[in-house]
Amino acid sequence: MAGILELTPEQFEQNWKVNCFGAFLAVQQVLPAMVERGRGTILLTGATAAVRGSGKFAALAVGKFGLRALAQSLAREFGSQGIHVAHIIIDGMINTPRVRAMASQREEHTLLSPEAIAQTYWQLYQQDATAWTLELDLRPAVEKF
Repeated sequence: MAGILELTPEQFEQNWKVNCFGAFLAVQQVLPAMVERGRGTILLTGATAAVRGSGKFAALAVGKFGLRALAQSLAREFGSQGIHVAHIIIDGMINTPRVRAMASQREEHTLLSPEAIAQTYWQLYQQDATAWTLELDLRPAVEKF
């Protein structure tokens, strides 16, 4: 988290590499086998920053916007070949021990349940090809958006 004038070029590039370029490299490794089989699922996890850049979050937003664009491009290029690509926006904090230690004052219902997230990913994996999801937002019911 830093403003544009405080960010170093290296920090900006690192955020892009982690959030976008890493997914590109991973997808290139798994796609050939999926294309050969004529089926597969690629689930890419984004964040609110994929749809709304906030002040002091430009580096994260650029990487997450890029990841979202990659998901859209992949879905359009490989969907007809039986490969389901979905981009999931996680809009909120996930209820993990680390998060609870950092935000001990937060009530549990204000955090995303890892089990509920996993169930949603499993449902995406199992979707019928006649009704694939390209993009999905997950957030606690109390999250402001």
